[in-house]
Amino acid sequence: MKAGILSDTHDQRGGAEEALALFLREGVGVILHLGDVCRPDTILAFRDCGIPLIGVFGNNDSDKDGLQAISGHAFHPGPHMPEIGGRHVLMAHAFDELQAEIGEGGKYDLILFGHTHRPLEMKMGRALILNPGEGCGFLSGKPTCAVVDLATMEAIIHEIRSGVADAGLPGDAALQPGKR
Repeated sequence: MKAGILSDTHDQRGGAEEALALFLREGVGVILHLGDVCRPDTILAFRDCGIPLIGVFGNNDSDKDGLQAISGHAFHPGPHMPEIGGRHVLMAHAFDELQAEIGEGGKYDLILFGHTHRPLEMKMGRALILNPGEGCGFLSGKPTCAVVDLATMEAIIHEIRSGVADAGLPGDAALQPGKR
């Protein structure tokens, strides 16, 4: 099973819909949104796409009730720890929310966070740690998302472009602190 990973869409409905189109082309079985959707209608297209959505609230998701209504109650406070495709997943909007759980080394197969707006892919023990970057493209000018093959634990960070997605953007190992 493949998982589509998206974060920090910040009201950019067009970018969210392009990411969804990429996820449909890639045949993902689940979509994970790491927060900062902002306006709930940003992910309206996700409601009827036929792919389950699991999300965590971001620091800019002030309309939690609206987000729950649009998503069918798919969003959770972080950290959230679902099991997906036989993999133990740890997901939150910000890396800081994951500290206690990461200390339990070896418990998770996939650790996901957003918030920094910067793509990152790295391994820590058996865990793949991934930040898909920003779905909105505000800071980098390059909106991104990721697809993870849960069978092989291989990830690809894609640039989201109208009608096209480029594969293989390098992850950035340096985390940038600060509120975004």
